Amino acid sequence: MRPPALRALADAADALARMAREAAADGDDSTNSLVPLAEAARLAATSVRVVRDAIRAGDLAAYGRSRDRAVRAGDLQAWVASRRVVPVAGADDADIERRMSRLERRRRPARRGGSRAGGA
Repeated sequence: MRPPALRALADAADALARMAREAAADGDDSTNSLVPLAEAARLAATSVRVVRDAIRAGDLAAYGRSRDRAVRAGDLQAWVASRRVVPVAGADDADIERRMSRLERRRRPARRGGSRAGGA
């Protein structure tokens, strides 16, 4: 390569490095980006109708007009987190043991009190 071409290549590399540093310094702005309702429903693993119901109920803020509505990615993440289902405590061990013993009693053959000896 010729020296002018090498200088041009080095200048381009410097410009790219500067742009990369500036982009990294700006921080992650993905929480402020707008997501269309169809994409928001896909990200939330639900239907567009559920997302629209959440907007109508005021649980999720929307931007834009009726067909062009979108939600902020950060608001969507907060809404999904608020819908987290906490498991309900199940039956306690004593209840399970009581039920298991009842099943065992039903499965055992019934014992008869006396023996029948044939003869008169």
